Amino acid sequence: MRVPLGWLQEFFDEPLPALPELVETLNGLGLSVETVHEVDAAPADVVVAEVVSVTPVEGADALSEAVVTYPGTEGRTVTVSVACAAPNVAPGVISALALPGSRLPGVPEPIAERTIRGVRSHGMLASPKELGLYDTTSGIITFGPDATPGTRLADLWPAESVIELELTPNRGDAFSLLGVARDLAAKLGVTVRHPAHGLDTGNPEVDDGLELDIRDTAGSPRFTLRLIQGVTIRPSPVWLQRRLAHLALRPRNNVVDITNYVTFELGQPSHAYDLRALDGGTLVVRRAEQGEELALLNEDVLELTSDDLVIATTGKAIGLAGVMGGRDDSVVSDTTDVALEVALFDPVTVRRSGHRHKLVTDARTRFERGVDPNLQLLASARAAHLIATLAGGAVHPGVSQVGGDITRPAVAFRPERVEALMGFPVTEAAQRAYLEGLGCTVDMGSGSGAWSVTPPPWRYDIGIEEDVVEEVGRLHGYEHIGLGVPAMLFVPPLTDPTHRVLRQRLAALGLQEIISYVYTGEAELAAAKVPPARVTLASPQGIDKSVLRTSLLPGLLAAASLNRAAPSLALFEVGHVFLEEETERLGMLFSGPRMASGWGETVTTDFYTVKGVLESLAGLAGVTVATVPA
Repeated sequence: MRVPLGWLQEFFDEPLPALPELVETLNGLGLSVETVHEVDAAPADVVVAEVVSVTPVEGADALSEAVVTYPGTEGRTVTVSVACAAPNVAPGVISALALPGSRLPGVPEPIAERTIRGVRSHGMLASPKELGLYDTTSGIITFGPDATPGTRLADLWPAESVIELELTPNRGDAFSLLGVARDLAAKLGVTVRHPAHGLDTGNPEVDDGLELDIRDTAGSPRFTLRLIQGVTIRPSPVWLQRRLAHLALRPRNNVVDITNYVTFELGQPSHAYDLRALDGGTLVVRRAEQGEELALLNEDVLELTSDDLVIATTGKAIGLAGVMGGRDDSVVSDTTDVALEVALFDPVTVRRSGHRHKLVTDARTRFERGVDPNLQLLASARAAHLIATLAGGAVHPGVSQVGGDITRPAVAFRPERVEALMGFPVTEAAQRAYLEGLGCTVDMGSGSGAWSVTPPPWRYDIGIEEDVVEEVGRLHGYEHIGLGVPAMLFVPPLTDPTHRVLRQRLAALGLQEIISYVYTGEAELAAAKVPPARVTLASPQGIDKSVLRTSLLPGLLAAASLNRAAPSLALFEVGHVFLEEETERLGMLFSGPRMASGWGETVTTDFYTVKGVLESLAGLAGVTVATVPA
């Protein structure tokens, strides 16, 4: 998860700590900072300019002479010609003109004034990759009307510090700028400014002409659809393109860019449909038909299974729910009316579909970890507001929706458990402040000592008392943990799930333990003369690790092969094998003399050696070993 520092600051009225202190704070909160990217500003000597005419160069299929203009010094207008082969150069396009003498990160030599196919080129209209802004060479960079010709691009695209977090899967709420800001606010004792606060979430009683047909409410417990009319599809403003670029995303157009922006801002994925693609304004959520095909945005065509949840019109599937939208329903250059989908999908369904079709997307990353089930209307209001602002549309006052808000179950919490488990005291006032800062509702009861803590809807990972203790400890600071071991009464379990006694006895008998992979290959199983594989991996690391083992023998034999130079071996392994059912087995391997002595006879390994080991193990369980003739 990438967090641009300037963007994060917008969630707070108070200034954030200096970058080194902020990194330390995030690490202390468990939001591990993997690295900090210092992203350069746009190159110097690059100005915003407008293309006024484009003339194809005779004899050159792709090359054109583009006349560009921008205000110069002292109010004079500068007009120059530039040779350009970009497919998107056209009159009226606002782009970036690299002046002669400028140096671009994606161009090896300084930009020079030169003649190309008879066209005297006074500089260069540059692509985003050539400018070092984001990775695409599909054409020259284009800007919206906010980019005024004559402005230095470096003034519109300044340098930025981008913090990259390595998040654990249980913290789905932190896969957004809002989630990171909430954690920081609870730690610093400040308030978060919610970007969607006060926006119109729509009136479900007002008919907007749209209709939802949710046939699988388990797969999609909440679904909203909002109509925005009269939009104009064009390049996004520079600030929006810059923020997406800092997230390592490629800007496309104002409407699509807004849906991506809100995904990272609030943690809620969305999708914008061209209203013309929806038959009669009806959207269906259903399971796919076996073998049904779906053309995706990335040009892949999927063959769906009946386990896939899809977004569909009355005629066909147009999106894989929670993973990726379809190719034929999204906004295009002449879209005027947009139906904005903001929904909640079942994490397990999303994960299985994404894994089945080998698709990893920003939407899947968030849905499979858990999206706030109460966020959809607010996120829809935020995205619709931005679309109306940046694309010139009008948001319909109605909203179509299925499902509603939820309240997470309360957790019984004893404040004294913090010191008992964490080893340091935290006052009850501080504990309550930390929990309420995270968005929890705290009911201190009637003085009985136990609190009732209701987690906020976005915190799927708070479900038991120990989770609440962890949150208090995390916010108070793990640095308060003392150097000594706290006094704890440890009672060994009645069972021995790790087989510690068994392992100790085998080690006392002179055997060495090995641990081998449960992954193996068909050839290795066959060579060991053990049962063939029952479980095949969907995404193996290689053909030699493509199945799960059916015996411990392949691992023991492989260890013996690697140690063939040793004069003797006595190995054992305790592990799981996978036949019709998963079971646990003990395997042993002996090779060479059982015992070599410099003063007496060498003891060979034979039947009685193995029999003696087995009898010793049987004694642990209070059973006897019977010898059965072959």
